[in-house]
Amino acid sequence: MFHAQGHAESQRQLQELSVVYARTLEELGLANNSVAESRRRHEALELQLYVMRSDHQRAAVRNEALSCALSELETQTSQSASVEQLFSQLTEKITAGFQAQHESLGALHQVLSSSSLHVQDYGLTQSKLLGKLTMLASEVATIKKTAEDVSEGQGTRYLDLLENSLTGLLWNDAPMDPWSKSFDPEVRAIGRDWPTSAFTMIGSARLRNFRMLIEQAISEQVPGDILEAGVWRGGACILARAVLAVHHIEDRRVWVADSFEGLPPPDPKYPSDAGDAHSTFTQLQVSLEEVQENFRRYGLLDEQVGFLKGWFKDTLPKAPIDALSVLRLDGDMYSSTIETLEALYSKVSVGGYIIIDDYILKGCREAVHDFRRAASINDEIHDVDGAAVYWKKTRQ
Repeated sequence: MFHAQGHAESQRQLQELSVVYARTLEELGLANNSVAESRRRHEALELQLYVMRSDHQRAAVRNEALSCALSELETQTSQSASVEQLFSQLTEKITAGFQAQHESLGALHQVLSSSSLHVQDYGLTQSKLLGKLTMLASEVATIKKTAEDVSEGQGTRYLDLLENSLTGLLWNDAPMDPWSKSFDPEVRAIGRDWPTSAFTMIGSARLRNFRMLIEQAISEQVPGDILEAGVWRGGACILARAVLAVHHIEDRRVWVADSFEGLPPPDPKYPSDAGDAHSTFTQLQVSLEEVQENFRRYGLLDEQVGFLKGWFKDTLPKAPIDALSVLRLDGDMYSSTIETLEALYSKVSVGGYIIIDDYILKGCREAVHDFRRAASINDEIHDVDGAAVYWKKTRQ
């Protein structure tokens, strides 16, 4: 009897333990879901922080440029005031007598000449500022002029359509980033969102700039291939291959350079990259096979497209490239930028172009300045859309 009671008690305790175990599993599942949700929120906050930093850096760059322009204008205004004061003094001397007038004519001529020089300096400064604002308009005018040539008309329309497809403008491709609420064509035009399915995130303006410079290099017969370092889904390189096809170019290649695993973690060798979070963004990790498939979908995967897989410091110095006519950098970080310039700048032909997609980012911008300073490069830097810049190589 006591044995039966003990068995029943054991059964009851076992049932209670089973209930507790099931409840614990349920609570553990809820905890796991909570952790996963926290991670998703953390990633979203990191992305938002990245964008806020980018916006802050853009504002800093613009404020710096405006401050320089304002300082120069204030200097010129001060100089103009001095000129007016001196002119007034000379006028008083002239009215005092013939002899004073005779002695003052030479000085008056010098003052007027100096005033003319100040006006020219002001015009030059104004032209540089306006040039940045009107560059996109001039690019559109160049494309329009090309379209007026009947023999080039169909090719131009094809490239226009391809651009709209690669950026997702054809179907209003929604952004996948947490800071964009909905698709905005003006935001997409300047590459300020991350498309869900489009093959490039650089935006219409930078994509058109890439196309324009490739066509300019072809027109000016600048020798060399085209290379982009940092390609994401390959959209810009797909356009580059299409440009060669439209212009019936068979002696140039498009090189597609990327780790195809995202960006590298910060290297202590480059202090400017300290704290950089690009390596944590899984959205930037696109495989080689996916990029190749994207080329294939547009019928542009052939022997004129070459792929360089790996970190830039390992692949670019030994890349089988003799010359480049257009070099496009889209590596975001100081390390990616400086390593690409050190490995490939010497291969860019005189008359060729260097495009920096991420000049708005502090690390990238510092790498460009450091390299140009070390190599004594003084070629003028042109703004594309407030984020990217380019320059034309004028000497070896």
